[in-house]
Amino acid sequence: MTKLLSRRELNKERTRNAILRAAREGFAREGVSGMTMDDIASEADVSRTTLFNYFTGKGEILDHLVMEMHEHFYARMEECRASTADVEKRLVMAFSETGRLMENDAYRLQPLVGYSWLRWNEAGIMGRIERLTESFEELLDDGRERPSGEGPDLHAIAEIATAVFIGMIHKWHLVPDFPLAQRLSDAAAWIMLMLQDAPERAFAGGQNAFPA
Repeated sequence: MTKLLSRRELNKERTRNAILRAAREGFAREGVSGMTMDDIASEADVSRTTLFNYFTGKGEILDHLVMEMHEHFYARMEECRASTADVEKRLVMAFSETGRLMENDAYRLQPLVGYSWLRWNEAGIMGRIERLTESFEELLDDGRERPSGEGPDLHAIAEIATAVFIGMIHKWHLVPDFPLAQRLSDAAAWIMLMLQDAPERAFAGGQNAFPA
């Protein structure tokens, strides 16, 4: 049952959303370094004191916006997983749809992607990579039970999908007009070929797929 918010809570939620909306638009227009907390307060039509009651600084606002971007992606991944039992359709959908949405909203997402790359040398990065890999592994799991040691190593393929996905988004951030949606769609098709057509021993127990 949804909890009804009091008028005070609703006002706080509206103010918080107004700040985030102002920051998102400001970062898109001026870049991360081009916006100050004073600029954000002015754009959100709140006082500087009110702004700092909600966020301790620009970094906290950016962290929230990046987290929001990531959670939207994981919600989309779950939608793809639930929409069909066909793992090929799931992966192609997840890759191509993400690319399409990022291209369509590049104006707002590019600054956030750039900021998130600056945080990749922090201790928490492994947790982010592992979460992404686990999500791809769930996407590739068709639910069939196989004897131990048989069938492809889904975790290994999910690690490859993670590396390709991250690498292409990084290139999209760096290279103007990089066709992200098309490249991700192509990559998903190649990953599925690897899953379906490569010898099973290429994925089982770390054995060499290319004997001398």
